[in-house]
Amino acid sequence: MNIDVLSRFIEATDVSTFRSIVAKLLLPLIGLRDADYCDGPYDGGKDFSLATMPATGIRIGIQISVEKKWEPKIRNDAVKLKKNFNTNTMYFISSRRIPEGSYEKIKEEIFSQSGITINKYDNQAIASRLIENNKINEVFILMGIEEPVFSKKQQEYLSPKNEAVSSLLLFDENTKDLRQRFFKAIIMAVLSRSQDGLSRQDLFDKIEESFDIEKNQLVQINSNIDSLLQTRKITTYGNMIKLSENEKNKFLGLRKTTELELESLKSEFKIKITSLSEDIDFNTQNLLINNFLDLTIYLSGKSYSTYDNELKKNEKYKIIQEIISSRFGINKASKIFRELSEFFAASAFTKHIACAKLYDAFLNTKSSHLINALGGTESLNVYIDSSVFIPVVCGLLFEKVGNRSSQSAASLYNLIKTHKFNAIVPYDYMEEVASHIIEACRDYKHIIEEDIDLSHSGNAFVSHYSNYKKKNPDINFEEYVMVFNIRLKDISPDMPDSTFFSIRDKVTRELSSIASRYSFSTEKLTVDYLDKKIEAYKDFICNAGIERPDVLIRHDARVIEYLSGYYIPSKIVKLLCTWDKVHSMKNPDGKDGYYVMHPVAVIDYFSLAKGDGDSSVSHLLDFAMMQEEADLELSSKIWDIIARIENENLSDGQIFISAKKFKEQYMEKHANDERMAGSQVEKEWLAWRK
Repeated sequence: MNIDVLSRFIEATDVSTFRSIVAKLLLPLIGLRDADYCDGPYDGGKDFSLATMPATGIRIGIQISVEKKWEPKIRNDAVKLKKNFNTNTMYFISSRRIPEGSYEKIKEEIFSQSGITINKYDNQAIASRLIENNKINEVFILMGIEEPVFSKKQQEYLSPKNEAVSSLLLFDENTKDLRQRFFKAIIMAVLSRSQDGLSRQDLFDKIEESFDIEKNQLVQINSNIDSLLQTRKITTYGNMIKLSENEKNKFLGLRKTTELELESLKSEFKIKITSLSEDIDFNTQNLLINNFLDLTIYLSGKSYSTYDNELKKNEKYKIIQEIISSRFGINKASKIFRELSEFFAASAFTKHIACAKLYDAFLNTKSSHLINALGGTESLNVYIDSSVFIPVVCGLLFEKVGNRSSQSAASLYNLIKTHKFNAIVPYDYMEEVASHIIEACRDYKHIIEEDIDLSHSGNAFVSHYSNYKKKNPDINFEEYVMVFNIRLKDISPDMPDSTFFSIRDKVTRELSSIASRYSFSTEKLTVDYLDKKIEAYKDFICNAGIERPDVLIRHDARVIEYLSGYYIPSKIVKLLCTWDKVHSMKNPDGKDGYYVMHPVAVIDYFSLAKGDGDSSVSHLLDFAMMQEEADLELSSKIWDIIARIENENLSDGQIFISAKKFKEQYMEKHANDERMAGSQVEKEWLAWRK
């Protein structure tokens, strides 16, 4: 995060400014402080110099480059260095990003061919050194950047949390326990804000003031203060605790680059909003920035196991909507909100404050095992249910589409592909996936090719097909389901149970085979005393006022027992990834021996919270799509209910036309309803049809 914005500024500098940054700031930091730095006799004297170390007399070639094509540059200058000066060490300092893999290959080739050792500093390495040594103000001066000025509200976003998270991601010692690493970062971040140091009690008070930390965690803070004293990263003078000079420079550098991130966000937002409308004044721009940042903090701070439409009631979202609607019109409001959400979600500063909020949750998570698994230091099995797997497999076999579930599925699979965790689909849930395909064929085959929008159907296969067909009109539903080894003509509402189960088992085997090609494993879970677990889960469902078919209760009960029991080695952390709120209601805090997370939380924790600069804030992107899809979801859900009731009857033209009229009438009548009750739709449809 911090490093990315400064890297971009370095890349944008001209040759003269970049040379000044290197000569005045970087070279002294890498041990060439006393070197005789002067222009070389060739290459125009513009980008190549020799440094002679006074103490040793060793001459070092220093190549400064702002060129995109760095590979031929580094090869040619290595040859010239050897030929003209007979020295074997060269620093190649580039304002560009140099991929580590490509560089290492060239470095080895040059060494084997000419015996020259190349030391590389690209824009990220330069940025890291400058941040670590608190040289950001000097960089601002050389670049001609004025000291940023922030409103009182914006200063609230510049809390010690940001430096703590940045320190963890940039300068961490890679010790195993992630929570203890973060506690240490918190202590140092707070101390960096105090010129004269703090007493231990004052330090506790400042930490409580800046971080969402529970009282019982102060014991951990106390222990980590002692640990930091032993390593001399902090010191004591009387009863005062101070940060060591080296660590203070690091944290002050991080603070300055965080300020640079916020200033860059403000500048880039001005360009973005002006491109949409020139009639947005400075105060309104700041109001939008502040409320988008507050919305991001709110979303990132929500429970990682629960995610639903209650989020729509957020006050910050309402303010944003009012501003957008008044300036762009109600009809454009959803589109503009999503476009601005995409802008903020990709912003370095937004990612920074979202990451800080995610780490807040780390502090108070009861299990260090989950924290360390998310931090990559313990093994993790992620069990994926049907609600998550269907959009994943559809996106892999065809392509991802524009709805929420498909977008999050694509991001989730990217994590699986890079082996961030073991991805497992319980066999019971794979059977559910197969049943969904059969139900799609049974209930929708007479309407799915008609001119109605089912892109947000409750049946995930119908939803994906409807979206996919918009860009691929030549495909038909019969061809689509054949990919899953199913024949549309074999499915009918009156087929016997034996036929249904036979087809389901065949499709389940096909799906398991497909899953294995994409790094998923399918596991049959064997548990003891399943009948007792089913009864207990059924009671829980009933007491919660939730209706669920017996077969789904059986599936969930088996998975819950397997994950909460002693069937998996204790060193492996277990996480259930699902959109189903019932699971999070059953086990909200992970006390049953496993954890429940919705896909959006999994994505942000495994990418954003680990410093992946290419990732956006998934919570904000998903929230924006949720708003945009609301009306389309209502339309598709009405069709879901009618399709389930009517099946083959929808092949009758008159019933189909009647259903279309009913849908339009129902949406108009219930336009202001916050929720749609399926039983109400069914009741009104049956009355309408008479």
